[in-house]
Amino acid sequence: AAQPSGRTLRSASAGMRFAKARLLRGGIVLYGAKLTMQKVLGIGAAGLLTDAYVLFSTLFLGLSLGRLLGLGDKLTTLISTGAAVCGCSAVAAAQPILDAEPHEVAAAVGTVVLCGTTSMFLYPFLFRAVPALAAAPRLMGIYTGATIHELAGVVAAGNAMSPDVASTAVVTKLLRVCLLEPWLLLLFYFGPASALRTSKTTSGPNIPWFALGFFAVAIYNSCVGFGASASRAAAVGSGACLAMAMAALGIDADLGKVRRLGLKPVLLAAILWANLLYGGLLAARFFMAVFP
Repeated sequence: AAQPSGRTLRSASAGMRFAKARLLRGGIVLYGAKLTMQKVLGIGAAGLLTDAYVLFSTLFLGLSLGRLLGLGDKLTTLISTGAAVCGCSAVAAAQPILDAEPHEVAAAVGTVVLCGTTSMFLYPFLFRAVPALAAAPRLMGIYTGATIHELAGVVAAGNAMSPDVASTAVVTKLLRVCLLEPWLLLLFYFGPASALRTSKTTSGPNIPWFALGFFAVAIYNSCVGFGASASRAAAVGSGACLAMAMAALGIDADLGKVRRLGLKPVLLAAILWANLLYGGLLAARFFMAVFP
């Protein structure tokens, strides 16, 4: 069989570097086109506080347990970020800030896909099986949006329940997505790779411009608006960029290193998922009672 030439391999390597850097950051910036502040603020105090509880409790629990399990700081942060905010997109956004290895990204994405896909089928079942949830579509919507990993999973699960659940769930999830960028800025300045990044910086400001770009796009969409066709194009572009970036990271991953991580990443993700399932429901019910 013909062997790939050195030039071909160099071109492929350059393409993967471009996908992991430029396309990844571009996808995160375009992701801001999904948001408008008007929609986000319309969810009310119950949705906001449930999202805040999910974010802080999941990050605290994940970062604490990851150290107890002996997982590296970067892998622990990737898994915790994916569970707390918005799944694979959050993992992809955190990767360049953490300077995480491809096998760490692959392991984190695997746990997100496993737990998120299970939730996508479990929540509609719970909605039909538990009368208290079926009788409270707003509660179920807040619970769904605040605890399912991926935006696509929230849309799929919400539509499988009812239109009222779906609309509340999507807005709650978008509010949760808004919390990604403040978390990325905290990671940039205080996370596992911040000291190494500071030691490498010789001059000029060191700022995650793609995180600020996400905010700028969201603010523009809130104040001016892109229009329906431009918003759809941005959503498709963001999805395509992130998919290519994740594919490049997956191709570059060392499967041997992934296997050597063992079951600890799955165990951490399962504990965080349990917090989302049970803690998220209790938080949603409590805040709904306080702020009906």
